[in-house]
Amino acid sequence: MKVGIIDMGTNTFNLLIAELDNKGGYRPIYKSKVGVKLGEGSFEKKYITEAAMQRSFLALEAQISAIKNQYCDKVLAFATSAVRGATNATDYVQKVKDLYGINIHVIDGDREASMIYNGVQLSGALIKDNVLIMDIGGGSTEFIVANDEEILWKKSYELGVSRLLEKFKPEDPISKDTLNELERHIENQIIEVFDAIKAENVRTMIGSSGSFDTFSDVIAKREGDYEEKLKFTSYNFDREALDAHLNELVLSTRMEREGMDGMVAMRLNMIVISAVLVRYVLRNAPIETVKLSKYSLKEGVLFEVLKGNL
Repeated sequence: MKVGIIDMGTNTFNLLIAELDNKGGYRPIYKSKVGVKLGEGSFEKKYITEAAMQRSFLALEAQISAIKNQYCDKVLAFATSAVRGATNATDYVQKVKDLYGINIHVIDGDREASMIYNGVQLSGALIKDNVLIMDIGGGSTEFIVANDEEILWKKSYELGVSRLLEKFKPEDPISKDTLNELERHIENQIIEVFDAIKAENVRTMIGSSGSFDTFSDVIAKREGDYEEKLKFTSYNFDREALDAHLNELVLSTRMEREGMDGMVAMRLNMIVISAVLVRYVLRNAPIETVKLSKYSLKEGVLFEVLKGNL
């Protein structure tokens, strides 16, 4: 059986097509990523704009074409922060169904966090010890404290990079005043995260996909092991290199980021916000090890399919 999974994120629509065998295994056969900016200009108004809808339709047309070319037996689509927070979400979901015959599952932050955990579990990144999973999206950021057996605590915060970009409108490069204001905002929002880290004795953080992929790609290109790291679904960051790169990004101009080998064009503006978020957590929590999970929500959906839950 082949399954097509579309993760309709706030910034990016991600497609995963996988072939499932009769032994509970799977083989990824196709992946694509399309920048959509579904949430652009909509956070304050809580409304998906017509321009954003049209961009999403173009992305869906391409991804549905790939699904048809692979003769998928099942298609699953999940929408997150940009759609769940929009007053016209029902209209948007209906338009997609009318145009493409796809039923979108609009999930809340709690379900999103659970699916992210499942994806990280499938990547092999989880360990017996308790860890903090951090998934930075466009509209929200999920924090999950867990181990390889269970979730101990989880919460979704409206701290997505597109949302913060729209709210703070950082300069190029970000000014000290804006940086301080952004960090105060983060501090006020995620007090519970640090409480959970302390309560569960967390020393490892796992960054799932998205911005963490970009951090990893830039560092790997510089260190000359990019091709080697493509073979793995999870691995440890060199902590010194990661800390240095986060500091570099926070101080960088757009032109400097454009010159970084491995930097994805769609993240050029947002990656500074991501770096501020991650750096803040690492500076204020007793994290010793940082890992990358290349798997996130769409693989979490695949995990549930494999378990017979979807």
